[in-house]
Amino acid sequence: MDFILDTLGKVGFEWRMGLFNLINFFIVLFILKKFLFGPIVDTISERQKKMTEGMENFEKSKSELQMAKQKSQEIIDEAKVQGNKIVAGAHDDATATAATLKEKAKNEIDLLVQQAKKNIDSDKAEMKEELKKETLDLVLAVSEKILGEKMDGKKDEAYIKETLKTLT
Repeated sequence: MDFILDTLGKVGFEWRMGLFNLINFFIVLFILKKFLFGPIVDTISERQKKMTEGMENFEKSKSELQMAKQKSQEIIDEAKVQGNKIVAGAHDDATATAATLKEKAKNEIDLLVQQAKKNIDSDKAEMKEELKKETLDLVLAVSEKILGEKMDGKKDEAYIKETLKTLT
């Protein structure tokens, strides 16, 4: 050991000063470890823990977002299906209503046509009757002028019937 100390002394190393420096180094190391490295390591650990939690929360949020997107797409798809059903139902209802209204209009038109035919037939019969009456009056007036005498009921009737037969 003396040899080592001698050799170190020749180089300019003093063992007392080295020992003092070594003790100072360990004191400074202890102080740094206790007051500087400990809080730094704790802060780093805390930040690392927060980062890990943040990444876990990010992954969790990402999966929840994906699930929410899928759920919203399912809701949209279901709404589309229900909308299509409603539209189809409305179309069917409209078609049925149109057919009913068409049938009702047809029935009303048929009824109006029948009433018009009845009115025409009754008007026609009434006009025929009126025409017969006017024709008889005209024939009677002409006959009186031609014959120059007033005809009685039996003569009138016979003459009118004969004249009508020749006209028709």
